[in-house]
Amino acid sequence: MTKKLLDKRINAYRDDIADIGLKDKIQSKEFVEPEKYQAARGLTSLYGKADETSPQISQLLYGEYFNVFELNGNWAWGQSLKDGYVGYCALSDLTPDLLKTTHHVSALSSHIFPKPNLKSSPVDIIHMMSDVSVVDEKQQDGFVQLADGNWIYATHISKDYGTDPVSEALKFLYTPYLWGGRSNAGIDCSGLIQNAYASIGIAIPRDADLQEKMIGTTLEEDQFPGHGDLAFFPGHVGIMLDDMHLLHANAHHMRVSIDPLKDVIDIVSFQTDKPPLSCIKRISLTL
Repeated sequence: MTKKLLDKRINAYRDDIADIGLKDKIQSKEFVEPEKYQAARGLTSLYGKADETSPQISQLLYGEYFNVFELNGNWAWGQSLKDGYVGYCALSDLTPDLLKTTHHVSALSSHIFPKPNLKSSPVDIIHMMSDVSVVDEKQQDGFVQLADGNWIYATHISKDYGTDPVSEALKFLYTPYLWGGRSNAGIDCSGLIQNAYASIGIAIPRDADLQEKMIGTTLEEDQFPGHGDLAFFPGHVGIMLDDMHLLHANAHHMRVSIDPLKDVIDIVSFQTDKPPLSCIKRISLTL
């Protein structure tokens, strides 16, 4: 009996190797237990194949855990524990020395310093919703120390979450568009929505089609969109500010912008033979 094919974006399997957790669900030559690593750079690119010239499919943010199923030279193939996304990344961007995360970055970005001195040269820059491990919340010149011995400015991190995904998404206004991006250094449409919900403590899928499929309730034709509703288009998603205006990361402006929903529908209609507006969904904030 042929086993049902699972989405390889969120299920770690190939013909030759697969996650042991999928043993009864798919066919593969070898099933392996993963080894947990942690993202050690501000941004780590994920690729669909072990080739840095291929398109970036997503990113790992600093401190995120990554289950590795295969090490091959300078490459690691694995799966993000935060959103389940599968891909290849540079092994040098990961560390096997795991730190328990205590806070997340609440600012759009923040520098990590080797000492609690704003004039010292930063070690790295990390981004909103990156995870950090604070060893002592006692501040020194406004900084707190991290488990690796470095320092971060205290007001740039938090244990608490926001309450409104629209307010969180608006922080990214004018951020440049980047395919596979998940930060204010560059972000794509679904990355913007994923980050906005992560900022209020709600985990949602990585890609627009998965978000459309897996979360929310579709509005009826006689219902008007409102603040926080998600508008889905073929291969695209944005969040409604009100009943007429959409905030979205888009390749049309190559940035995060606010546009009338009607204008976006008109633009998309020239790019696809499908209905330009797939649906509008209302998302419960208690997912």
